[in-house]
Amino acid sequence: MGVGYDVIGDLLNNRIAIEIALALLAVKAVIWIAALGSGTSGGVLAPLLMLGAGLGVVLAPWLPGGSPQLWALVCMAGVLGSVLGAPLTAIVFAFGLTHDSQALLPLLLTTAVAYGISVLAMKRSIMTEKIARRGLHIYREYGVDPLERAHVDELMTRNVVAIDADLPVAEAMARYFGEHAAHRAYPVVADGRVLGMLERAAIRGLAAGEIPPGMRCRDLLSAPAHVLLPGQTARVAAGSMAALSVARLPVVESAETMRLAGILSLRDLLRPSGSVFHEESRRERLRGRATA
Repeated sequence: MGVGYDVIGDLLNNRIAIEIALALLAVKAVIWIAALGSGTSGGVLAPLLMLGAGLGVVLAPWLPGGSPQLWALVCMAGVLGSVLGAPLTAIVFAFGLTHDSQALLPLLLTTAVAYGISVLAMKRSIMTEKIARRGLHIYREYGVDPLERAHVDELMTRNVVAIDADLPVAEAMARYFGEHAAHRAYPVVADGRVLGMLERAAIRGLAAGEIPPGMRCRDLLSAPAHVLLPGQTARVAAGSMAALSVARLPVVESAETMRLAGILSLRDLLRPSGSVFHEESRRERLRGRATA
């Protein structure tokens, strides 16, 4: 049958009898299942279009309106959108073929219902199943890294405890790095400008009697100050923390002013991934209830 586009065109234009369409459905399904099941790389677009259009032709006499052309188009979009996991693409694709505004509502309803059923019934789409069978676990769909979708200003803590740069080291040690210290590092500021981060490790080895007289917190900082900007993605922030081997970085309003805007920690960076995990877990529970 070649690529199959001529057959798809005949199905959409009602130039194939129901009996032939039914036989075509059965034969094409067997051929396609055998091809994909063998592990070979095969196309999915044309077979899905043909199976969907053939299904519409077969079911048209029992569906509202009884129009083979309408239901061939609608079923084709429904099969394509649900199996590929791309309902909007299927709707736009089908509407672009016909420019038939009267078919838009059935397209929307059918594709939405078909996609919803596939989400509940199938753990993965056909686009990701072969990858999963090779032992590479992925979620149902390809997706953008959660850290790419989140920005620093969305995740950072805005109420920041900062240390004055001119505070004596002994006083800072007692006030911020005592036995019940809330954090292991604090931003050091002078006139609102960030000079750097003061880590507990930087003053841990200093005993009270070994601190030189007049030593200030600014004396323990190394230049330049490593900071983040509010508009940077969480992935950039995670890369900076990994490169510096730190768990917290200050966020400044701009590189010119260096005024403290917040602070970002590793715990903050876990939130986007946690949200994705909870969404997938909720989907798994719904799928379990639907198949129970």
